[in-house]
Amino acid sequence: MIERIIFLIISLLFAGNGVSQHTYGSFYTHDAFINYILSKNRIKNEVIVMVPGANLSTYLYVTTPDGRKGWADLFADKGYDVYMVNDPRYDFATGGFVKPYTVPADGKKATPGSQQGWQNDIWSRWGFGSSQGNPYPNALFPTDSFELFARNYPYLGTSNESYTDAIQAVIDSTKSDVWLLAHSAGSSRAVTAARQKKDQVKGLILIEPAGPPDTGDFPDLNGLHMLGMYGDYITSRNQTSRKLATEAAAVLFQKAGGVADVVSLPEDSLVFGNSHILMQDLNSEYVFNIIEHWLRQFSISTGLVEKKLDKKIIFNLYPNPADDVVWIDNTSMNGLEYEICTTDGRILKESLVLNQKIDLSGTPNGLLLVKFKYREQIIMKKIIKKGIGR
Repeated sequence: MIERIIFLIISLLFAGNGVSQHTYGSFYTHDAFINYILSKNRIKNEVIVMVPGANLSTYLYVTTPDGRKGWADLFADKGYDVYMVNDPRYDFATGGFVKPYTVPADGKKATPGSQQGWQNDIWSRWGFGSSQGNPYPNALFPTDSFELFARNYPYLGTSNESYTDAIQAVIDSTKSDVWLLAHSAGSSRAVTAARQKKDQVKGLILIEPAGPPDTGDFPDLNGLHMLGMYGDYITSRNQTSRKLATEAAAVLFQKAGGVADVVSLPEDSLVFGNSHILMQDLNSEYVFNIIEHWLRQFSISTGLVEKKLDKKIIFNLYPNPADDVVWIDNTSMNGLEYEICTTDGRILKESLVLNQKIDLSGTPNGLLLVKFKYREQIIMKKIIKKGIGR
């Protein structure tokens, strides 16, 4: 018999203001069920607020089906306080019981269009495999533990209370700058919350978003930052249009004064097999490291760790993509220290800029980060290595 793990409960709170009248009095109802972790070694005046995708719960971020650390724990290890917001409609938000995903009716399978309609066929739509029980040969989702994942799929109640209101209430409660990390359809909720709380939200981290920002979300999102993340099987999962929309959103953020990037793991890191559920794939910590490393450019620290980007020096790297040599079009860069790193922060080599040249020899193919130390600040550029790597 397989045990059903609902939550590794770290700490809980509730957000919302729904009150219902009853024969026996008034009751709070439809509050959002929140998991949170307060970092033991908080070193940042920033918090991460996580929003699951549609009909998914914060279980996505707390752990994995095979019992590894979730992204919430990993962010806490890096000094962030973390809050995870559930949809107020979930039964466990008020009743504390999660009905198995095989319901709506005992002994009957879910039908397409029902609350549990994701079962038809989630394996191909989310990139686990070609069909249910048939994982892709290089699949990185822990399909051997699929039953535990499925049993943590929450049952929806009938409340129409605002999910976005709950997210905003959590943002208010943190009294800190906030990064909103959202998955799939949860992204549209996060975007709405960011527009309403733009003075407190620093940016959006969108994991295969359904509903990324568009022109109608600006100027409300001016000056905010965005990172989009994509796994594998984009074409077969019919995600191409969503990915293009996310790339278009990145351009809007850049034009509005923000930093914006979209990372495709197969294209940029030569990592294949990731599913729609990146935070629970077997390489979830690798994906987390890419996100956490991207966030560093907005934080103040020491050494060659990113600080605020310096806007006073302008330069470009060319050609890009490149083989073993990259050139800089600004002579003032000569003599500066630089590091070449992987997207998850691993330093590959360190040197000085000489004759406006960066040496990429010995580094692997794919997306690389080049960090320059300039007047006590760090400037980071991306380069794609296409030559013969090790």
